[in-house]
Amino acid sequence: MNNLRLNFSGAELSRLRVLVEAVGKEIGLVTGAPTPDGSPTPKTALDVTWSHLVEMLDLGSEPEMRTCPNCRGQCMAGARLCGSCWARLPTLALKPAVTAKTADSQGGGQRAAGNP
Repeated sequence: MNNLRLNFSGAELSRLRVLVEAVGKEIGLVTGAPTPDGSPTPKTALDVTWSHLVEMLDLGSEPEMRTCPNCRGQCMAGARLCGSCWARLPTLALKPAVTAKTADSQGGGQRAAGNP
């Protein structure tokens, strides 16, 4: 098997995510039509192959972005320098992680019966 590695810029990855989603929707329209009795169509070889390709691409989710206060360019949220003007970006406050302890303090945790 070929161990081909593809490298994409952030903008190229964003465009690829959009294209993959669009092709997936089109495949769903072609192969996902219900049968005459109303039951869903079984997965075709195209559905399965497309799923394998998307899994191999492992594009992940779109990264969180922010605007450079100097040039108004788009930067990744975790960047320290703007990729357009190279200005130093202000440090962002960290988002608090939700843990079992914070969920309990906010009333979201589950307690076992008999435990306070």
